[in-house]
Amino acid sequence: MELQQRLEARQKITLSPQVYQGLSILAMPVADLQQLIEAEMLENPVLEVDDTDLEPADGEADSLETEAENVSDDDCAWDEWLEMCDDLESMEISVSRDPNAEWASAEELTGGIQSFSEYLAEQLALYNIPGEVALAARAVIGLLDEDGFFTGTVEEIARVAGVSTEVAAAGVTAVQQLDPPGVGAPDFSEALCLQMCHLGIDEPVLLTIIKEYLDDVAANRYRKIARALKIGEEEVSRLVGILRMLNPRPAGAFSPGPSPGYLVPDITIRRFDDEWLISYNNEAVPVLRVSSGYRSMLKGRPDADDGARRYLKEKIRAAESFIKNVDRRKDTISKITKAILETQQDFFENGTGPLRPLRLEDVAVEIGVHLSTVSRGVTDKYMATPYGLFELKYFFSGGYRTATGMDVAATSIKQRISEIIGAEDSKKPLSDQKLAEQLISEGVQVARRTVAKYREELGIEPSWTRCRK
Repeated sequence: MELQQRLEARQKITLSPQVYQGLSILAMPVADLQQLIEAEMLENPVLEVDDTDLEPADGEADSLETEAENVSDDDCAWDEWLEMCDDLESMEISVSRDPNAEWASAEELTGGIQSFSEYLAEQLALYNIPGEVALAARAVIGLLDEDGFFTGTVEEIARVAGVSTEVAAAGVTAVQQLDPPGVGAPDFSEALCLQMCHLGIDEPVLLTIIKEYLDDVAANRYRKIARALKIGEEEVSRLVGILRMLNPRPAGAFSPGPSPGYLVPDITIRRFDDEWLISYNNEAVPVLRVSSGYRSMLKGRPDADDGARRYLKEKIRAAESFIKNVDRRKDTISKITKAILETQQDFFENGTGPLRPLRLEDVAVEIGVHLSTVSRGVTDKYMATPYGLFELKYFFSGGYRTATGMDVAATSIKQRISEIIGAEDSKKPLSDQKLAEQLISEGVQVARRTVAKYREELGIEPSWTRCRK
């Protein structure tokens, strides 16, 4: 077979550092983002908090004067808005989830320690996958090592979960779609390939390097790789740069850490008359800007040293990119909250209404983003409401349709199971079958094994154990 060279035009998607930074910022809880902002401001002198009391930049003075003239005609409107803001500041919680307490307790505002398997299981519950596949996926999660690699086999999963090998393979695939990218891979080489696919990196040559030349990459033998693949050393260096952005140990960055203490909400919603107002927590995540002083220095000193000008331009570009990613995080979380508010109106009326089924896919389509973006946007993000503090994931679940045609979320079914068990005769506790029959009599068609799964997720013991107590 004769080897030939030919020119070929192809489109490639390369994950830039800016995009990678944006994905990381979106996935961060508020506390981590605060630390990142502080570190970024220490490293980048042109980045600063936007203080409205500062004097406007030279180029903004005229536009601000024009706006002031237009606003002067609407003094009454401004007075109304100021009064409304005063009302918002003095608003009290109208309804509490706990009828015996007027304010949310400190325990509701504190977080706990979450294991890696719990983190994956929570994500798995948000996806709309068949019951047998979900069962196999949970078995796969149980066979992950501390680095997030799958240490078992498809046959072993099929035997443990009592499913076919095809369903077991689907369970492995389901776990490999979870965050962090690469989890569930059999080895670090496959984990890197999964991360490339998950992040949309279209680099076929890099796949070849991962599968065949990782030892040479570790030894910096770029020339050998270039000769073997018939490409330039510069191209090898570029591809290795992308490779170093990936994580060979998917679970290595996950750490349950200490209890996070008091949780900080990303979003606050409050009712004003007949409307709900959504406000982003700018106190926790401040509004940032590029220093106007450094911009003026760059524009007003054309004779400055070339090295200094390059430094300023680089820092300004980095600051603008960072600000854009932080703002995009705010915008994404706000859009997700709006979608939740529109879907779960019955719940927000009094804090006790039923939750409707809501899946990540539904919100992704509604706000026009990728499914993984919504997944990152709801994980470890909290909403402050008049009824307490809720994680955004609380409002997502599959659901059922009652005999009357009403959709009921799985979260509401769990709540009802908890209520039924709480009111049962302690000497004759209800079995899972009896619980299922009770729900069916109330119009919710649910299987016994589904009731058993929800009971376990609620941390409630089976009937024979409750009877002994």
